[in-house]
Amino acid sequence: MSSSMIDAAFRATTYRVSTPVGDFALRIDRADAPFDDFLSRQPLVAAQHGASTGICWGVVTAYNPGTLLPDDDNHRRQQRLCEQIMASGWLFFPACNLADDGAWPEEPSYLLLHVDEEQMAVLGREFCQRAVVCGRTGLAPRLLWL
Repeated sequence: MSSSMIDAAFRATTYRVSTPVGDFALRIDRADAPFDDFLSRQPLVAAQHGASTGICWGVVTAYNPGTLLPDDDNHRRQQRLCEQIMASGWLFFPACNLADDGAWPEEPSYLLLHVDEEQMAVLGREFCQRAVVCGRTGLAPRLLWL
């Protein structure tokens, strides 16, 4: 698959984040004011790391690192990612990456809060991902190619 096809596939995906107040459907290059508002109203989220400058976040998965893997392999990889996220102490929400055309299976993922691009890149590379999604309140989500 060419790099332009891979880019198109990432952009033709909804990054659905599940929160206590409902789901948010995030898209690359599309700001989401309701999601930003949700983040800024959460005491645990907004209170950390100078939220006045914007809350940084990222979406990462351990599923299908460049190729489809068996469900058991994906589940083990995702469990290891979850354990690492929890050990780090990051706030997070469960998420799911959903291809618009359904040609790629749904991928469980996590939205991490108060993470910078370097931290997201380290996680993404550790789990052999081609890219991760990075965002900041007030800005549109973007792809960080690894």
